[in-house]
Amino acid sequence: MTTNLSFFAVPVYWQLTMLPHAYAIYIMRSANNGRWNNASPRSSTWDETLRKSTPKEIYARYERGEAAHKNGMENLPLFVGAILAGNFAKLETRTLNLFVVSFLLIRSLYTIFYLSISSHRLSYLRSTTWFAGAALCMGIFVKAGFALA
Repeated sequence: MTTNLSFFAVPVYWQLTMLPHAYAIYIMRSANNGRWNNASPRSSTWDETLRKSTPKEIYARYERGEAAHKNGMENLPLFVGAILAGNFAKLETRTLNLFVVSFLLIRSLYTIFYLSISSHRLSYLRSTTWFAGAALCMGIFVKAGFALA
C-alpha cells in the first residue's frame, strides 16, 4: 500500500513560498548595510526609503522576491483545497501523490522563473508555469467532483 503524502505537501509548499520572502529581505539588507524595518516592513514610508537607497536592479529583484512570495501565499488556498477535495472524494493515493509532487515541482520552477527572469518576453515562462499549477489543482477538483457524483 502506498503512503498518502498529500497533506505533507502543505508544509513543503509553505516553506517554498517563504524562500522568496527570505531572499528579498536578504538582498535588501545586504544593499542597505544590514538595515531592515521589521517593526513596519510593509509601510509605504519604508518602501520609499528602500526605493531611494537601493540600486534600481537590486530593488527590482527585491520586488520580484516579494511578488513571488505573495503569489505563493495567494495560491495556498487553491492547493490546500485541491488536497482536501481529493482526500474527501477518496481519490487514489497514487493520483494524489502524483498531483502534489507535480504541483511542487511546477511551483518550484515558477519561483525560480519569478526570481531570475527580468525580461518581458521570458516572463511568459513564469505565466505558463502558473497556469500549469492552477490546471493541476482544477484537475483534482474535477476528478473529486466526478468521484462524488
